Amino acid sequence: MLSQLTPQAFAPLEAVFKRGRFKEEFNVEVKLGGVHLCHIKIFTGRPPYYKPWAEVFNLSPSFMGGPWEGHVYCVLHRFMEPGDTLYVEYVDDPDTFAALRRGVLPRETRLGRLLTLCGFRIVKDWYFPEGWLEGGMKLQAEKV
Repeated sequence: MLSQLTPQAFAPLEAVFKRGRFKEEFNVEVKLGGVHLCHIKIFTGRPPYYKPWAEVFNLSPSFMGGPWEGHVYCVLHRFMEPGDTLYVEYVDDPDTFAALRRGVLPRETRLGRLLTLCGFRIVKDWYFPEGWLEGGMKLQAEKV
């Protein structure tokens, strides 16, 4: 379960956990050797109304396509329950962004294939217009 995720789960990466806006939400900054890798927002759910989800964003371009990017997605997969949702922002991923603009299916993009390797099913490409809190364009994936 996402509520059981700890900084040690990301080892050897460093994960700094901070409280979020709600009691069910927390924010994580993931670093490698003190260098920023990405941010993760985790919502542990509010049954029966809201299911758990996580969102990865602000992925450093220097780690994009490398093994640490996949490590983050696979760690999240390990702590998610079947049906939980993972959102991954791709606005700074030129390969995924360009492929989607050309009409490539989300699951066939660089990011979609990486998420699939970790055990996710790619659901769709979208943007949540939430009024300044939505972040960038993202792929939605579900743990199967």
